[in-house]
Amino acid sequence: MIWELEFLRFIGPDQGAEIREAILAEKPLLPPALERPWRCWHDLENDRAWTSDLIGGAMGKIRGVSRPCGIAWSALALWCQVNAVTQEDAPWLIAQVRALDAVFLQHKNERITASIAQFMKG
Repeated sequence: MIWELEFLRFIGPDQGAEIREAILAEKPLLPPALERPWRCWHDLENDRAWTSDLIGGAMGKIRGVSRPCGIAWSALALWCQVNAVTQEDAPWLIAQVRALDAVFLQHKNERITASIAQFMKG
């Protein structure tokens, strides 16, 4: 996997095996039916758009904020095509990825909003 190569590049091959085994030992196991949507969501995480806003207050306090948008349908459709998802399975997979994405977006936007509130207070 690509992440393993990056991982080994930063820590060195002599330490890599021990740390890798520790990480994999803690990895949660997914039900087999959810492995493909999980992989799809992770594969497409860099295909999402981000919006940028400037938020300002009195006395020149300004902060730029980027908020994530949902993964585009076209990226999901292309992922299904490249990964040989059947036409019967594609709607279910897309619905599962959209559900994962909705949870991510809610969590990320709540953290951004809390950070902005803290910034505006102090």
